[in-house]
Amino acid sequence: MVRYVYVDVLALVNIIVNYVILSVTGMLAGKTIRPVRLLTVSAIGSAYAVSALFVSAESLYSLPARIAFGLFMIAASYPTVKGLGFLVLASCFYLSSAIVAGTALALFYGRAGILSVPLAAIPGNPSGIAWWMVVLALAVLAVFPLLAKAGGIRPGNSLPLIGLELVVEGQTLGLTALVDTGNNLRDPVSGLPVVVVDWESLKSIMPSEVVAFFLSTWDSLPDELVETSIGRRLRLIPYENVSGMRGVLPGFKPEHLSLLEDSGGRTEMNAIVGVSGQPLSPSGLYQALLHPDLIS
Repeated sequence: MVRYVYVDVLALVNIIVNYVILSVTGMLAGKTIRPVRLLTVSAIGSAYAVSALFVSAESLYSLPARIAFGLFMIAASYPTVKGLGFLVLASCFYLSSAIVAGTALALFYGRAGILSVPLAAIPGNPSGIAWWMVVLALAVLAVFPLLAKAGGIRPGNSLPLIGLELVVEGQTLGLTALVDTGNNLRDPVSGLPVVVVDWESLKSIMPSEVVAFFLSTWDSLPDELVETSIGRRLRLIPYENVSGMRGVLPGFKPEHLSLLEDSGGRTEMNAIVGVSGQPLSPSGLYQALLHPDLIS
C-alpha cells in the first residue's frame, strides 16, 4: 500500500504539538508564557522536523542532535531562565514530550491490538498513528497543569510567584517575580513601592546610554542623559538589608509595569523598578522581588 506524506499537514501538526509542549513546559515550571515567542519557536521546530524529509544527513536528526535542538527550543522560548531553573525547564520539556509520544503510541497499539502488531513494528511506525491520537495525547498532557491549578497547586514550585511585564523605551520584557514580604522599599521622592529586578534580566532592553549609570557609583549623571526621556525617570533608592548594611539602589520609573493574571488579564501598577547587580534567584526561578503592597 502506498502511503503519502502531506508536508503542509505535517508542518501544521508539528507546530501545534510543539506549541502545546512548550506551553505546558512553562506551566509545569511556573514560568511566564509568551504566546508569540512560543509560536515562533514552534514554527522553527516544525521546519526542523519537516526538513528530515528532504535532507539526507542522518547525523542532523540523530538522537543527540534532536536532544540538542530541544534544548535550543527551550532556551529560545524562555531566554531569561538560567542555571538550575533551565534544568527544571528541560526536565519538564522532555517529560511532556514523552507523555505525548507515549500516549499516541499506546493509543495506536491499543487500537491495533498489541498481539497483532509485528515484532518489527514495536519501535513504532509514526505513519500509522491517526491525527486524533495526537490530539488526544495533547489533551492528556494539557490536563495535568489544569488539574493542578484547580486544586490550588502552583506547578514547578511552592513559592508565591507571579508574572510581570514591563516596558522601557518601547521595549517589553516578561519576568517572573517572587512576592517578597520583606521588601519594604519605597522611592523617597514619590513614595511609590519598589520592584527589585536583577540587571542580567534588564540589560537586554535598557537603552545603551543608561548602561553606564547602572554600572557606576551613581554619583553623577552624564549631561547627555539628563534631558532624555529615560534620564528624567532615573531614581536612587536608599535601603538597609537584614544585616543592617545600608546602601543605594539605582532604579527607574518604567513606561508600563503590569501584573499578569492567570486568567490572561493584566493589572497596571504604579511602581519604581530598582536594579540589583546580583541575581535574585541562583536557580533562575524568578528575576524580580515584588513589593507586597502591589498585590494587596
